Amino acid sequence: MKRIANFIPSLSGGGAERVVVNLLSAFPRNEVTPILVTGSATGPFSSRIPNDVEVIDLKTPHMRKAAGPLRQLMNEQRLDLLISHLSHANITTLRAAKRAKHKPTIAVVEHMTMSAYQGERWRDRLIRPLAKRLYPQADHIISVSNAAARDLEAVLALPHDSVKTIYNPVVSPELISLAKKNISHKLAEFDGKLILGVGRLSEQKDFSTLIQAFTKLHQQDPSCHLAILGTGEQQEKLQTLITRLQLTDIVTLVGFQENPYAWMRRADLFVLSSRWEALPTVLIEAMACGTNVVATDCPSGPKEILGKEFSQHLAPVGDATALADQMRMAIAQPISAERLTDSVQRFSFQQAASQYSALI
Repeated sequence: MKRIANFIPSLSGGGAERVVVNLLSAFPRNEVTPILVTGSATGPFSSRIPNDVEVIDLKTPHMRKAAGPLRQLMNEQRLDLLISHLSHANITTLRAAKRAKHKPTIAVVEHMTMSAYQGERWRDRLIRPLAKRLYPQADHIISVSNAAARDLEAVLALPHDSVKTIYNPVVSPELISLAKKNISHKLAEFDGKLILGVGRLSEQKDFSTLIQAFTKLHQQDPSCHLAILGTGEQQEKLQTLITRLQLTDIVTLVGFQENPYAWMRRADLFVLSSRWEALPTVLIEAMACGTNVVATDCPSGPKEILGKEFSQHLAPVGDATALADQMRMAIAQPISAERLTDSVQRFSFQQAASQYSALI
């Protein structure tokens, strides 16, 4: 049996955390013993960890203090593969591995497009120089999309094709099952066109542009309502914008939802308005639910997910008018649910699990 651990700072409600929980579920139990290592076993996704997964809580939510506990864990656990997720955790993992007596195979997974990443704290500015120095020490450098892989090579001056792409585990029977459940919210009874955004309320997701685009759409189609699922540091700013534009009756900040898939299936249109991504999981999830989508052509991922077949559903980043036009077109000319779900089968749990297992 292969002992494979996934390491992530916490279980907060972000895309990378969802990927880790999915990956823990995906590994075949007759081949792999999956282990979760986290700086803090807290957050919305803590309740979604499979019951048979061993959880090791380092109780060090700040990654700069986690190298020592992680080094001790490497020595004691005799892991075959340690998969680290997110930049701060990746840097900590490689620092810990330097002095570990038993060093497992190390795979660092970069979930962002490095050149587009802005950071929100002063220490985020240290990520690129530290990654440039430390990432080459990993046995495998993984990115979640081809475009983000090539970008990472360019920014960190890594050899061409040295970064491997493994698509996130997204599509599963459980997702489809959850999508069929009812939503418990007053919007469940809404009989107009429901437009949906999902993600952290942050600068990266650019929900301000989505709200402005929605106002333009609503002027031509008053039957629409915009719902945004998620929490984050821009919640107050977005609520102020909604109030200022007098949209309180037609735009709802719903908050974090344990089952966003039911909302996706209920929605008439899902919109990704991000300024940057690596591989936006929510876009794949919405398509897997059979929901029509529109996305910004941000670096990177949306173009790779939509492919040539659905490339007409891309809009420039930060352009509310263009985004509104794409939303209008998608509503007027919907694509069949079957075509959408078929197009994202390459993002299945099984494919991701087998590719990660093969790294050993």
